[in-house]
Amino acid sequence: MKTRKHNLNAIALGVTLAIGSMSAQAAFDNRPTVPNPAGPGAFLIKQAELQSTRPSFGKAELAGLCLVESTVSLLASRTNDFGCDNGPNGPIQYDLVIDANDFGDGTAEINGGVGSGNGTTLKAKLQSSDIGTRCHVQLAGGQNKLGSLDVGKYDGDHGWSVTNEIFNSNAFIEIKDSQTQTYNKYKEVNIKNFFARVIDEKDWTFDYGLEDIKKLRTGLRVPTDSDSVQSNSFDPGSFYFPVQKWQELSWYSYENGQEGDLWVKKVILTPRGTGCKITVESHDVFNGSSAFELGATVKVGR
Repeated sequence: MKTRKHNLNAIALGVTLAIGSMSAQAAFDNRPTVPNPAGPGAFLIKQAELQSTRPSFGKAELAGLCLVESTVSLLASRTNDFGCDNGPNGPIQYDLVIDANDFGDGTAEINGGVGSGNGTTLKAKLQSSDIGTRCHVQLAGGQNKLGSLDVGKYDGDHGWSVTNEIFNSNAFIEIKDSQTQTYNKYKEVNIKNFFARVIDEKDWTFDYGLEDIKKLRTGLRVPTDSDSVQSNSFDPGSFYFPVQKWQELSWYSYENGQEGDLWVKKVILTPRGTGCKITVESHDVFNGSSAFELGATVKVGR
């Protein structure tokens, strides 16, 4: 009797699991009657990736493109407290020169770089593993500035998946407020998808992604034991709060050792109504002989 009862219980459990699975599948296939307005766009992005191929980057390109992202994330952080207004002649322009080699070392000079009086130099170093590539970026020694603003810190870790399709960032940034003489502290995070296509017999690599700029606040109420905070890394008096959300697209083409092109367009989504944009434009990209060299104009404004 025990065996028969055991078998009946097993059958009942199997039927229950099967019904549950069918119910879950039906619930998954049952879409809400109200369409999500972002649905069509999300579907097109998914299709664009699935119908494309994986990008093929050398180490110099990984370091160089990583420095492009570091530059625009630094400038995006700047807009949160120091504005995005155009200058007398339109958007504010920055000169950008990037050099990287196949050892995974690279530098980016913004407005002439460190020591120029109004520029910043970023340095990149790659570390590779069997599941991806890390790109660590930090400031060069000396006086780094963006115009009249002192840049006290850029310490970022960017990651590429082993197939170069996924890219993300985690960077800490400090920019000095000339009125208070204190540093505003930011954290930048993003995730981007890279995919490649041949269009009109020319190689192109595209990306789409979102970026979040966070700002540090200190002096917060310290939680009590009843708040159940259980983390060794938890700082009860400070937190990086999200203050900006950006959308980014890029276009990158190269001609096997000849000059290529790079465009980046970053548009702020939140806060709404600001109309702030950051663009990078270069028709002077060289990626031959184990090197990546870029000269570009970066514009920040409305």
